[in-house]
Amino acid sequence: MTVAERTAVARVVFPVADVDAVLPLYVDGDASHAELLGRDGVRVLPGGTVSLGSYFNAFPASYWRAETDVTTVRLTARLTGRGRIEVFRSDAQASAVLVESREVDGVAGVEVELPLDGFADGGVLWFDLIAADGETLELSDADWSIAGAMTASATAVMATFNRPVDCLAQLRTIVEDARLDDLVDRVVVVDQGTDLVAGQPDFAAVAARLGDRLQLVRQPNLGGSGGFSRGMLEALRAGDSDYVLLLDDDAITEPEAVARAIRFAAAAREPLVVGGGMLHLDDRAVLYTQSEQWDPRIGWVRLDRPGAYDHDFAATPFRDAPYFHAHQRSDFNGWWMCLIPIPVIREAGLSLPLFLKGDDVEFALRAREHGVRTVSPTGIALWHLGWGGKAPTRTWEAYFLHRNRLITELLHARRRRPTGVILHSFLGDLKPLLTLQYSAVRLRAQAIVDVLSGPERLPRWLGTRASAIRDLWQEYPDATPVTGLIAPEGGADEPRGRIAQVRTLLRVGARHLLVPARPFAADRPEVHLTASRLGWWSFADVDSALVDTADGRAMVRYRRDRRESVRALRRSMRLHARLWLHWPWLATGWRRAAPRLASAVSWAEVLGP
Repeated sequence: MTVAERTAVARVVFPVADVDAVLPLYVDGDASHAELLGRDGVRVLPGGTVSLGSYFNAFPASYWRAETDVTTVRLTARLTGRGRIEVFRSDAQASAVLVESREVDGVAGVEVELPLDGFADGGVLWFDLIAADGETLELSDADWSIAGAMTASATAVMATFNRPVDCLAQLRTIVEDARLDDLVDRVVVVDQGTDLVAGQPDFAAVAARLGDRLQLVRQPNLGGSGGFSRGMLEALRAGDSDYVLLLDDDAITEPEAVARAIRFAAAAREPLVVGGGMLHLDDRAVLYTQSEQWDPRIGWVRLDRPGAYDHDFAATPFRDAPYFHAHQRSDFNGWWMCLIPIPVIREAGLSLPLFLKGDDVEFALRAREHGVRTVSPTGIALWHLGWGGKAPTRTWEAYFLHRNRLITELLHARRRRPTGVILHSFLGDLKPLLTLQYSAVRLRAQAIVDVLSGPERLPRWLGTRASAIRDLWQEYPDATPVTGLIAPEGGADEPRGRIAQVRTLLRVGARHLLVPARPFAADRPEVHLTASRLGWWSFADVDSALVDTADGRAMVRYRRDRRESVRALRRSMRLHARLWLHWPWLATGWRRAAPRLASAVSWAEVLGP
C-alpha cells in the first residue's frame, strides 16, 4: 500500500428512475434549482442552491469515527461553471456549522480534507452547491474517500418464493452497476417456489452477464431462514468472500448502498454486522426504520422511540431531522438488507430453523453474545413494502411471530424467569381477543404449545409447519374472505382520556365474556370497519362486522362468540402459567440445542445436496 492510494467509501449519487418520488432522499429541501445529469451529476440553475445534505448523500461521520480508525475523510468534487461549494458539519442535534467554502470559476477539482474528531455523539458532513447569478454550476461527480487501498467482497444471497419478476429486477440492479463488480463476487439465488426466476424471459441475459458469479439453487420452501441459511452455507463452502449480504427478493436496492455497507464493514476496527434501513416501497421518500432496538424487558421491538419510524423526508428534510444526525444504537437489523462477516457465521452459526419472522433478531442477539455488534449507518438502505400493507399479526404468520419471539427470549433473556416477557405475551392475547380475532389468539396459543414441546422438532417442522398452521388459521371466519355482504360504516370511536379508556376496556371485556351475542349477528354484519379503524374499542356495542384486510383487497367476517372468548382466555391463562413455571428448564434445553440447530453441519443435513 502506498500513501497515494485512496478508497472512495461513499459516492454522491442521484436517482435515474422514479425521480419525483425519491428525490428528497438525494437532494435535501428545495430541489427546484437542481437539474439532474444522470447517476453522478447535477446542474445548479443560475442563482440557485442545491444541498447534498440528504439521506443518501450526507456522509455519516459519527459512525465512521466510532467504528473505524479513520481520522480524516476527503471530499473530492469535480465542478464546472461559476459559483461556490460550501461544506458543513452537524452535531447530534442537527445544528449545522460551515467548515469550508471554495469559489469555483471554470473547471475545478475541489479537494477538502476533513477531520473526524468532534463527532462522538453524532453528526454528519455534507456540501451545498451555490450557482452565481446568471451562471450555472455543474457537478460531474463527487465522493468521500479515505487513505489506503481496501479489498473486500461479499456473496449476495436472495431467497425467493414465487416472486420471479422482483427477484430478477434485484439481479439486474447488481449486474448493471459496474462499481459492484469487484465488491459482489458471487450471487446465490435460492429459488424455493414453483414460478421460477430461471423461467423469466430476460433471465438468460442477466445470468450471462453474471457468468460464474451466479449460483442458482432449487429447494423446497423452507422460509426465509431456510433460504438464507442455504446461501450462507454456499458462501462458507466457496470460501472466496469476506461477507454474506442478505437481500430480500422483492426489494429495490440502491446499489451505492451495497458498496457503502461493504466498505464500512471492511474499514471497521472489529467485525460488525452492517444493517441497511428500509424505505417504503409504496411511499418512496419515507424511511420505515433504521437502527432498530430490542426491549429485553418485554421481548419485543422498541416502537416508542421518537423519530425512529416512518420518517418522511419530503415533509422534514434530512438536515432538519435530529434522529438521523445522532448516533443510534442498533440491536438487530431486518434481513431485507444485512451484511454479515463470514467469520461470524463460522463461529456463531447460521440462522436457526425458524422458517420466518424473528430469525434476524435472534441471529443479531446471538452475534452480540459472540462480541459482534450490529451497526446501521445512515445512507445505507433499500426500498421494501412496508408492514402496514401486510399486518402479519392478522394472518397465519402470527404463529411464527409469537413462537420465534419466545424462542429468542428463551435463548437470550438474562433473567431466570422474565416475568415482563410472559406478561407482555399474555396481554398480547387480549388485544386480538377484544377485536374478535379468534384465529390470532388460537395461533398464539399453538405457538406456546410448540415452544413448550422443546427444540428438537424445529428442523422437521421447517418444511411442514407453515402448511399446518395455515390450515388451522383458515378454520376461523376472521381468516376467510367473504363476498356479497354489505354493511354501513361504523364501529365505536377510540375513547379519549385514561379514565374513558379504562371504562370502555372494562365494559368491552365484560361484554365479551358475559353477554351472549345477539342472534341476528350470526347472519348479518352490523358494521363495516376499515383496517385503520380496527381497535379493541371497535366492538363495544357490535357483535358482527365486515373488516377490511390490511391491504384493502378483501373483507373478512368478525363475529363475537362468548363461548369462544371464555375458552380462549382460559387457554391463554393456563398456557402462560405453564410457560412461567417451566421457563428455567425450557431455557436450559433450548440453549443446549441452539448451537447444534444453527450449525453448518445440521443445516447441511436439513437441506441436503
